[in-house]
Amino acid sequence: MRILVHPGFHKTGTTSVQYGLDRNAAVLADRVRVLQANDFPKAITAARRHTAQPAPRRLRNYASGFAEAVSPLDPADARPLLISSEKLLGWIPGRRENWGYADTPDFMERLADVLIGHFGEAAEITFCFTTRAAEDWQRSVYWQNLRSMRITEDFETYRARLAEGAQLDAVVAAVRARLGGRARVMARPIEELSGEPQGPLGAILRELGVAADDLVPFKSYNMQPKGAAEELLRLNRSDLDDAALTETKRKLLQDYQEAGLTRQAAERSGGG
Repeated sequence: MRILVHPGFHKTGTTSVQYGLDRNAAVLADRVRVLQANDFPKAITAARRHTAQPAPRRLRNYASGFAEAVSPLDPADARPLLISSEKLLGWIPGRRENWGYADTPDFMERLADVLIGHFGEAAEITFCFTTRAAEDWQRSVYWQNLRSMRITEDFETYRARLAEGAQLDAVVAAVRARLGGRARVMARPIEELSGEPQGPLGAILRELGVAADDLVPFKSYNMQPKGAAEELLRLNRSDLDDAALTETKRKLLQDYQEAGLTRQAAERSGGG
């Protein structure tokens, strides 16, 4: 059987892919089996704990949590399997003093072990990473973290700490070297997927051999409104206490969302 793991990276169209899968669950049910973040919470918890404070037991918990999610799947089912969640890589860089993806080869090796152990050596496994140009990725991570953390650095200062994390192609190469011939490892830059029908989701499904031409139209969310990062930075630098800051930011983001400024059509975009 064919298996495709789409583990991110963060801020590379992952929200668009996952929203599209949810929106098209009924259309795709007979064509592909899907696992997303809600299906492997124990693996996600272990990944986050490991990226914050690496420990062998956390890698073991990661593998066992993922194995628990895979165990109900029938290896004899002819439908391919798509697994999509950037949370399989742990915290987004910038959280818990984690600034890159040094743990990704370890994580992907554990996923490969579990998948081969459950589905057998004959399973055709692909790890498909979506990537993004370094500065665009850094800006998007900065925006994401400004929303949930009290970052007071401007972008140019903050991006220096994301320099290692932005080397996404190097991480893909490290995963490829770690897995050897056990799985195919590839990268798809989201800049090249902007013209694809149904955006990154359509490209991923076609990579898996799944028809995607009749998907229900959907929108991608988590786009950054113009000037929003500067407004959040101003609030983070203000004298508001933490509770008031959280509420003020929540209302601001809600206003952006209600104005339609955080979403755009996914069919012609690589957003998310």
